Amino acid sequence: MVHLVVHLPREIKLCSPVWLRWMYPMERYMKILKGYVRNHSRPEGCIIECYVAEEAVEFCSEYLESAQTIGIPKSLESRQNVRMGFKVTLVEYKMLCEAHFYVLQNTPEVDCYRLQHLRERWLQAEHRRCFIPWVRQKIETELANPDHCVIETLRWLANEPRRDVIRYSGYGINGYSFHTRENDLRSTTQNSGVTVEGESLHVSSAKDKNHIAKMKM
Repeated sequence: MVHLVVHLPREIKLCSPVWLRWMYPMERYMKILKGYVRNHSRPEGCIIECYVAEEAVEFCSEYLESAQTIGIPKSLESRQNVRMGFKVTLVEYKMLCEAHFYVLQNTPEVDCYRLQHLRERWLQAEHRRCFIPWVRQKIETELANPDHCVIETLRWLANEPRRDVIRYSGYGINGYSFHTRENDLRSTTQNSGVTVEGESLHVSSAKDKNHIAKMKM
């Protein structure tokens, strides 16, 4: 073994490194090709058929690595609180008053004024009809006093909101997309990302008594 080391540099200079000229990879590959043979009377045909099939599978696997799978696009998965397709529209005055009344009814800062108005006008219908102008006049009266304690939130809520509002046709949050009904009717496909897991019992025919266990869909 010691004498062999003396000849190795000269052999590498003449024949290049060993890993460029040894026959072990070819012998291993010949074993792989031998395993392709299924019909010993047609070994070449078996090798060609299996080799082409292997190349096709490798090509498909490499192609699928860069292809996008069916489902939610990655651009949608990263969406966090994204508004889509906005436009400015003019709201009907009746709808505007209903929205304003709902905000006043559910704001803690307005509770004292709401209870006071209910005591003065005990009918619920009258409260719904007169509360908005009443609370506006009440806030304006208190603001006329230099020592008033009306907070900025009440000042803004007492004023009537603008009739021109921004409407959005879609909203993206946590990887899910939600659209208005009008926008969905114009779409040929719908994919909001919302899924429901279900179970189904699979049988091959009506006479099949060996039912397959329930599988999640």
